[in-house]
Amino acid sequence: MPLDVQLIEPKQRQGPEDARGSNRIVNPALGLASDYLNLFHELAMLLEQLPQMPELIEGLLAWKPVSCREHFEKSVLSGSGSAIEAYERLSPSFRRHFESALEELDVVAVASVAAARRLFKDGRMDDLARSAATCERAAHKMRVLLARATRLIDRASLGSG
Repeated sequence: MPLDVQLIEPKQRQGPEDARGSNRIVNPALGLASDYLNLFHELAMLLEQLPQMPELIEGLLAWKPVSCREHFEKSVLSGSGSAIEAYERLSPSFRRHFESALEELDVVAVASVAAARRLFKDGRMDDLARSAATCERAAHKMRVLLARATRLIDRASLGSG
């Protein structure tokens, strides 16, 4: 039996922007696009894979923190403009909590990249056990913070944030 997409996204609930498909990345309940968190998920994956794939160091070292707004201004995803508008409309209370979580993610991400840079610069990437332990700790910290940010979004989406 073929899936009827209209059962998931009924037309009567779509606005004009939704009908064109340009608002797909924005969570309709919260008005926030979680695509921004993918930057941190990707960094955590790079950290996890780095000891076995040292050629990933270039991508990891190229990572730079960007604000949510900057991310969507540069994004080619359909709905990026809507994501920026939705972000600007967040309640001040939620936005403070969310931005605090993002600042913590940025600090850990920058420290993680710096730790990987030191491993590479000092030639310790050759010590697989040590580099794996360092990268795993960094990725784990990132994942804990990402889970916290995701829970914050989920609670706000459910109206309890």
